[in-house]
Amino acid sequence: MDIEKIEETLAREEIELAPLWKRLVAFIIDDLLISMVLIGINWDSIVQNSHDKEAILGIVSSSWIALYIIKIVYQWLFVCFYGATIGKIVVKIRVIEVGLLDNPKMGQSFVRSCFRILSEMLMYLPFLFVFENRIYQALHDKVAKTIVVNLK
Repeated sequence: MDIEKIEETLAREEIELAPLWKRLVAFIIDDLLISMVLIGINWDSIVQNSHDKEAILGIVSSSWIALYIIKIVYQWLFVCFYGATIGKIVVKIRVIEVGLLDNPKMGQSFVRSCFRILSEMLMYLPFLFVFENRIYQALHDKVAKTIVVNLK
C-alpha cells in the first residue's frame, strides 16, 4: 500500500499518526524498564563485585546477548498482544498493521522487533527513516508494514 492510500485510510478512519516526540518518550521508558530488568538479573553479581569496577564492567559487557534477547521478546510479545509496549501505553500510542489497522500479527511483530533491535545495533541510523516519509515509518515499520498511531 502506498503512502497516499495509507493517509486516505487514516483520514477516513479518523486515525492520527503518533507524533515523533511520543515515540521518543516511549522509547526512553521502554529502555529504562529493560535496563532495570537486566540490572535485576545481574544484581547479585554486581553487589558481590561492587568494589571491583573492572568486574562490574565485565558483567555488563557480557550481558549484551541477554539484553538483545530481552528487547526482542519484549517488543515482539507486547506489540503482538497489546499493540504497544509499556512505554507506548504510557504515552497513549500503539502500533497497527497498515492493511487491517489492527495489532500486527505474530510474525509481523517478530520481524518488526528484530529489525528494531538491528537498527539499535547499527547506531540507531535506520531510525532516521522516520524523517524520509510523511507517515513516520522507521525501517522496522517499513519492513513489517506497520505504523504508529495515537490512541483515541
